[in-house]
Amino acid sequence: MALCSDAQCGADAFRGLAAVCWRQGQLPAAIEYLRQAVSIAPDHADAHADLAIVLMHARQNAQALPHWERVIALRPNDPDVWHNYGKLLGDLRQLQPACAAFERSLALAPDRLPTLMTYARVLASCGDEEAAQALWNRVIGLQPQRFEGYQGLAELQFACGQLEAARDTYARGVAAAPDAPELHMGLAQLREDLGDREGAEAAFREALRLRPDWPLALEGLLTLIRGRAEPALLAQARAILDDDKRPPQDRANVGFGLGKALDASDADAAFTVWEQANRARRRQIGPFDRMRHAERIDRTIAAFDARQVARLRGQGLADPRPVFVLGMPRSGTSLVEQIIAAHPEAHGFGELKEIARIARRMPAHVGSIQRWPEALSAVTPAALQAAAADYLAVLQKRGGGTARRWIDKAPLNFYHVGLIALMFPRATIIWCRRDPRDICVSIYGENFALEQPFATDLGDLGFFYREYMRLMRHWQSVLGDRLHACVYEELVAAPESGARALIAATGLEWHEACLNFYQSDRAVLTPSRWQVRQPMYSHGVGRWRRYAHRLGPLIEALGDELT
Repeated sequence: MALCSDAQCGADAFRGLAAVCWRQGQLPAAIEYLRQAVSIAPDHADAHADLAIVLMHARQNAQALPHWERVIALRPNDPDVWHNYGKLLGDLRQLQPACAAFERSLALAPDRLPTLMTYARVLASCGDEEAAQALWNRVIGLQPQRFEGYQGLAELQFACGQLEAARDTYARGVAAAPDAPELHMGLAQLREDLGDREGAEAAFREALRLRPDWPLALEGLLTLIRGRAEPALLAQARAILDDDKRPPQDRANVGFGLGKALDASDADAAFTVWEQANRARRRQIGPFDRMRHAERIDRTIAAFDARQVARLRGQGLADPRPVFVLGMPRSGTSLVEQIIAAHPEAHGFGELKEIARIARRMPAHVGSIQRWPEALSAVTPAALQAAAADYLAVLQKRGGGTARRWIDKAPLNFYHVGLIALMFPRATIIWCRRDPRDICVSIYGENFALEQPFATDLGDLGFFYREYMRLMRHWQSVLGDRLHACVYEELVAAPESGARALIAATGLEWHEACLNFYQSDRAVLTPSRWQVRQPMYSHGVGRWRRYAHRLGPLIEALGDELT
């Protein structure tokens, strides 16, 4: 057996120390030991690979790049090295070099499933969905009995707005791999989005049979069947919620579903469960930073002052197709979208992330060193038009077709009303409004996205609402009549006149289908999916009164917004 050199042995000793630190979660120390390893043994491929991997876990991707490049120089025929190099390049958004690296890995190890799947995800994240779908289909062809290919393809189709195709992919996967709970769960969610209540329930139950005590499946089932939940399901959810040894995300997910199941018969018990769920969620994601949020509103108001808005007013694309439905979550945005989307000349896309994406990328696009929204000062009419064209191209790709109105129902686009108005001078902007107590109570009982920490505390919800209104009043002051307000209570009290006003705001002719919006078979991807599949009702008005004695922190935080 050949003995290692002194340098290699020394490097291996530092690698051993780094491994101990890694296991103990001490990433900075592990990185420092590995830096010493590669400094004393510059040609030690394993040491460079270890350092690159730890740097990637520490989210220091740019620093990891030269180490993978060194490993490639030392081991040019190792498919694993090319695979990892490609993944890193993809994370760095260097699409072409990433593709070349994955192709090199596959040339050395054809049809290697981990590489095909990682390659597909990188392609999708960089916007080449067609090539990514081809790779997922290749994975399915190679291993038709494995669930990963079907799940990857279906998730990509869902992200592209191809909901029926995603549902069908999950169904094919369930037939090929019936013991994979992930596929039954995905099928359940797609069936629910597409309005198949019975099919969704059956799939949720099968996912739960295959993986008992799975919090996500249990929450999905309880949220769907609510008051019909049998005692055994309620007890199962309660046991998870009350188990301090379970991860907080498990307890939060189950708690939100359990609260909905209890709410029909015992509002007080439901609210207590939601308090538990929100406490667990805060432990998972941390508290809401009120100061940072208020600063964001301050910065937006300062950037979009009257002078900057006047400078760019009318300079975007004069395309009347976009309709933006925005406001606080749970303010009636899904109902408004459903009414307009029922029109034969309108198409609803649900909640899109494109405007937020455009805002994030605008500083780089205009070559500004400032962050958004301060970079607005560097935005030119050409940049506005390019951003608008990019937005329209994405919607066309997602199936906008020849519809005369394209509806983007992303409530949190309220942050970007100024940018929307400048990009599209003829767009319709509908501001959904509702009693803030009903809004905040509804949010508090929902399993919201992890990036929305304001949703987990009643006081934070009141603060968030006040800041939201401060921004919306600013948009009113600088944009004038560009905002069409739709008040939820008025809409449900007089459905026809409210629906007619919405259609008139979009510039379309009235169509009776808009009153029968609940008969539409279009997908609905929000918690309101079942409410908007029935005629308008008013029992959601004043819902907060059921929990009034528990809402002290919210009422105090809302303050004069209640007047």
